[in-house]
Amino acid sequence: MKQIILILFITVGLGTLGSADSNLYQKREQNVKPMKEQKINHLDRKLTKHKTVKKNFKTKKEFLRKQHRKMHKHHSAYDREYLYYNERYVDRYRYPRQRGYKHSKRGWRLAYRYDRASFYDNEGFFYGYFNRHGFYFENVFYRYDRYYTYRDRVKGRGLFDHRYYMPVNAKYYGFCR
Repeated sequence: MKQIILILFITVGLGTLGSADSNLYQKREQNVKPMKEQKINHLDRKLTKHKTVKKNFKTKKEFLRKQHRKMHKHHSAYDREYLYYNERYVDRYRYPRQRGYKHSKRGWRLAYRYDRASFYDNEGFFYGYFNRHGFYFENVFYRYDRYYTYRDRVKGRGLFDHRYYMPVNAKYYGFCR
């Protein structure tokens, strides 16, 4: 009898924990609203071609290697452990990966073009604000090149694959998941 009650409490507790986690994600997703036109105009004026950084990687493997080098440059052993802990913490609470689609949808293009919507790809990388001169990828403003163009970003294409992704605030626009 005690074992049955214990199992019942454990299942109820785990169920509550799981639903709380999914509710937290839904609330976080609902809080994402498109940028106001004033903010877009401000960023367009501020982020010109002189503020962009040349992309020095082509593949995901190169990007991760260079990012890892940059994070662990000239740190003591204590700092490295601290950064390692932070990396694990960030990865654990990242947005879930999105499914990539073979073709872009017209509604997505409108959301990307007029509201400069952001998205996550299936690897969990974040694509933020963009304009004619460049795009934010993992919080760095890169310039376009022949491998990734403005048209690709407006369609919602990922940087490392030929898949298209839905905006983060898809529910705001009424897109289904």
